[in-house]
Amino acid sequence: MLTSLDYKTVLNQDVERLLTKYECPYKLHEVRAAFMGAIASPFVVDPAFELHALWDGEFPEIDSDDAIKEIQDTFLTRLWDALSAHSDQDNPFTLTPIATPAAIDDLMSQARVRGEELDAFMDGFFQDQEDFDLDPDAAESINVLEELIAMYLEIISMDPKNTLSTPDLEALIQNSTKMHDMAEAEINNLIMLCA
Repeated sequence: MLTSLDYKTVLNQDVERLLTKYECPYKLHEVRAAFMGAIASPFVVDPAFELHALWDGEFPEIDSDDAIKEIQDTFLTRLWDALSAHSDQDNPFTLTPIATPAAIDDLMSQARVRGEELDAFMDGFFQDQEDFDLDPDAAESINVLEELIAMYLEIISMDPKNTLSTPDLEALIQNSTKMHDMAEAEINNLIMLCA
């Protein structure tokens, strides 16, 4: 019998395989975050629309009914349901696990992943809506996430040829860890307030 960790690993592998097979422009971490944003969104969301949006509305050519069923089962049943379970405060959503960076290049790569995750979450959450009111606590969480996206962009934009002292690199790594914790806290706050 699969443990929850084994199930998650198999599910992630299945999603990645299908994203690659059908040449999806998005990566697993972006898909998870976009779906989570849609699930947390205060708007009515159609999971099938979210699936099509992964291919920018141009769904790939699929050669059989079995292949269609596999995609629907993987994305709309297994992944969507697994992410929906994070609406329970005892099962918080987590961003993609990343090892502690050892160098500035690692830190910049990780900032890119985090920025992509937060952008994808926000896209799913806002559902192309621009003018609406949020609960003040939810609005504050959105503000923090927007600030974090800007901070990740600053890290991505750093010149990798600039040599940082060991203390400066360690300070950046510590800040990155704090940013990760803040991002998860604010995303989970939005899930609890809006989903």
